[in-house]
Amino acid sequence: MAVLSPVDPASDPELKKVYDEIAASRGWISNAMQSLANAPEGLRRFAHFGDYVRYHTALTERVRELVIVTVGQKVRYAATHHAGLAIQAGIPKEAVDEILAGKVPAALPDSERMVVRYVLEFVSSDSVSDDTFTEMRKHYGERSITDVTLLAAYYLAYGTMIKCLRVELESKDKLDVELRWQKAQAEKA
Repeated sequence: MAVLSPVDPASDPELKKVYDEIAASRGWISNAMQSLANAPEGLRRFAHFGDYVRYHTALTERVRELVIVTVGQKVRYAATHHAGLAIQAGIPKEAVDEILAGKVPAALPDSERMVVRYVLEFVSSDSVSDDTFTEMRKHYGERSITDVTLLAAYYLAYGTMIKCLRVELESKDKLDVELRWQKAQAEKA
């Protein structure tokens, strides 16, 4: 059960504008986004950062979903939302299952294994090793490494917030809306 009271956007014109912006960039308003409705300007800024890391980086959809699933492996809400999106982006289900178990899938290409390793180290208490940075540079430029880092940081914060505020998972029909919207966005690109 969520710990904060829901806010009706019909009763708050500022929140209504923020919700409209989010819906335009994502196709819908998730329970996770709604959980921040008590601070409309904070929600707006957080959503803008999320819009950048989800849709405007130098990363492919497949790499983005690898990062998100890896960060979200210990957050049921994130894992449920993004496992399907990762599979839809072309990542084999077996690889997604391994990532959700905290492993680097051997079946992925070297560059994608490095992303998973980088993100697993990023979210660890020790952070990213020099060896991992060296290996990442063999596969990605500095812009892509920065984008992976920003994406991982966003979802680490998001996942922490989701757990803290006890955000409830949407129903399957809502998750299907997200899958369809994401697929349509990928087809436009």
